[in-house]
Amino acid sequence: MKPFCEAVASFRSAGLETIVVDNASRDETARIVGEALPAATVIPSPRNLGFAGGSNLGAARAAGDVLLFLNPDTRPAADAAERLCLPVWQRESIGAAGCKLVFPDGRLQCAGGVIGPNGIARQRGWAEPDHGQYDREEAVDYVPGAALAIRRDLFCELGGFHDGYFPGFYEDTELCLRLRRRGYDVLYLPAPRIVHLESQSMGRRHLYWLHRNRLLFLARNARGPIGPAAAREAVWLYREHLRPVCAALAKGQPRRLRLEWRRLTSVAAGELAGVPLALGVRWRLGRSREAEDTAAAAGTRSSVRHAES
Repeated sequence: MKPFCEAVASFRSAGLETIVVDNASRDETARIVGEALPAATVIPSPRNLGFAGGSNLGAARAAGDVLLFLNPDTRPAADAAERLCLPVWQRESIGAAGCKLVFPDGRLQCAGGVIGPNGIARQRGWAEPDHGQYDREEAVDYVPGAALAIRRDLFCELGGFHDGYFPGFYEDTELCLRLRRRGYDVLYLPAPRIVHLESQSMGRRHLYWLHRNRLLFLARNARGPIGPAAAREAVWLYREHLRPVCAALAKGQPRRLRLEWRRLTSVAAGELAGVPLALGVRWRLGRSREAEDTAAAAGTRSSVRHAES
């Protein structure tokens, strides 16, 4: 936490309001923030609300026109806030903006994201050497919440991040999708370049949460019947995770077998947890649409009777 606070303290932009949400931490977060950022507002939460809930809590206290969300495992440069926030403030067509995220060794981590089949959120440039191949500003499907700027009025209008994506993953993807469906662009900026120690707080369970929340994302946002999506999911699970296990077993590679087996079990456990959530969401959406159709039909019949009279 201390390196992050020191990085934020170096921001050159004047008039910044800094809000830190202490998401039920068990360390000395409040003391560290108080020493490094004495002007910051610290909001303690008695329980861990996850990324979405914690971010919403902080946003509710913000007074600025543009919100900039930064994970505490990022290391932003002194000009990061200005470079991320200005395009969002100056260009009405921009719904949200993110930037180039890199690993500590300089390899690319994310240059904006693409939403693929079955809701697979792919970070462009993942683990590639940075040779400038993503040094062009462009619209993308989503930008990670680790460093995301958005106008406060838009964020509030959309209801913030959906806090069902606990503890993290896909709340940023859904927010960006909703912005794009309203006609806004989600902008990737090649600068600033921010170091991100991804998923440090989730450890080895990140695959579980990633795929649990992916199914929730699909249920909330995908269109069309659930049957074909379930078939595609089964094919994907076999191709990406079960087949590598079988290959390692057939070739007598115990080390690789253990690695692939851990991946398979983590993904499968996440999907098993996500299935009832997804089915519940689809059922509620179906009931809501039925109620809307019934109300629309009743309104049509009333209009016909009125016209006949």
